[in-house]
Amino acid sequence: MKTSNPGKILHEKQAEDNEERQRIIKIADNSESRELKVKLAAAYRMLALQDLDDGIAGHISMRVPGEPEYFWVNPFGFLFSEVRADNLVLVNSRGEIVDGGDMINLAGFCIHSAVHRARPDVHCIAHTHPPAGSAFSSLGILMEPLDQTSCSFYEDHGLYKEYTGIVVEQEQTNDIVSALGSTRALILANHGLLTCAATIEQALIDMIDMERTCRVNLDAMATGRTLHPVPAEAALHSRSILTQAARYPFQWKAMMRKLDQVCTDYNPW
Repeated sequence: MKTSNPGKILHEKQAEDNEERQRIIKIADNSESRELKVKLAAAYRMLALQDLDDGIAGHISMRVPGEPEYFWVNPFGFLFSEVRADNLVLVNSRGEIVDGGDMINLAGFCIHSAVHRARPDVHCIAHTHPPAGSAFSSLGILMEPLDQTSCSFYEDHGLYKEYTGIVVEQEQTNDIVSALGSTRALILANHGLLTCAATIEQALIDMIDMERTCRVNLDAMATGRTLHPVPAEAALHSRSILTQAARYPFQWKAMMRKLDQVCTDYNPW
């Protein structure tokens, strides 16, 4: 295993100030982009409210509309509960900070840029270290469809079996991308969970559902009794319903109502 300098977790490379940078900054702050940034900040707050964050670790990224080589991510050193639409950091595929801050988490950039590069169908990626998901990740197995919600991930999640340390080298991401394949979720051994989707709504709700699935699996296994997973045909039927595109906006609206009862400062506008 390659030993890396621990200081490399902090990444401060800035993009050159030229016409291209100014063009992207304008696009990344138009009305459509502002709406997405508010959603992205809200997603961070939702995970924080459910205690699915892990200090200043973890990241959710979103591509800039129409500019697939650019995405927003959280600034280094901020808790999920501190992320706002106006403190998100804009980075490019080369790892250069374009706008919004001075520092990002290098591990976050390595993982997110690799998945964005490999999966043009993906616009939003969520990666965190939630309690049940992190515990389940140490087992080195896929999740079983033990209840209706967990059927959502039946034959649609992968397992990255080897923990090679904090991801601070691009070559470490090759096996992560391979393990994810064309699925929408990934268990990273001894590490945490990752979900990816075309929308912020789906990536966020999938992360919450995935953590719940890990917890249900762990709780059922802890009984010591024989497990009885949902049969394949029924699991696939449930997955087809639970992953309909129309489901996510409805659940997102309900979650936003709950979030706005607690805080609204994620939206500075």
